[in-house]
Amino acid sequence: MREKNPFCVFCSWHRIVLYPSMPVLLFILSASPLLAQFMVQQVNLAYLAQRADIIVQGRVTAVRHESLPGYPNIPTVAVTLNVEKTLRGPEAGTYTFREVFLGLRSREGKQAYEVGQQLFLFLPAPSQYGLSSPVGIGQGRFHVARDSRGNAMVVNEHSNAGLFKDVELDATKAGIRLTRSQSRTAAANGGPVSLDDFVSLVRSLTTLPRIQ
Repeated sequence: MREKNPFCVFCSWHRIVLYPSMPVLLFILSASPLLAQFMVQQVNLAYLAQRADIIVQGRVTAVRHESLPGYPNIPTVAVTLNVEKTLRGPEAGTYTFREVFLGLRSREGKQAYEVGQQLFLFLPAPSQYGLSSPVGIGQGRFHVARDSRGNAMVVNEHSNAGLFKDVELDATKAGIRLTRSQSRTAAANGGPVSLDDFVSLVRSLTTLPRIQ
């Protein structure tokens, strides 16, 4: 599966206030492999595992709103995680990523980054400008929380809609045989799933051929 190429957040120009650095912002984003962070075409978990350079679970310890270094009129948010689990990328300690902050999250019904959040993230490597953002926007940004029975569950900002579509098929084509619990997770139609089963499935999917 591939993400579309239109720059969706700028589709409605009448809602964007253009300021002097907007051409620079557009250049930075269009010249960067991080253009994918603004795409909204639905992707599945196999794609996330194939595309992400960094796959980590961690707790947010710091959130800083600041300008992009060297570009004072381009707002960004820098998020620092205490890494708890790594499937690809940094093994331990802390990890900080920075994304362009356009102030659209609340209007899109998405949650802002907050200290204390436990997240599971699929991230590309930082661009030449130091920018990174979850693959597929909210599709690659998962919240970890406990259900009423105390079980750790995970769900992305699209309520896992379409997340598992064709995942087992993609795995089978690549010669990966899923376990019974992995197949059960891959058959989910949406909504929170067990964190342990999710991590197990993702770990298997990381053996799929990479997508650059």
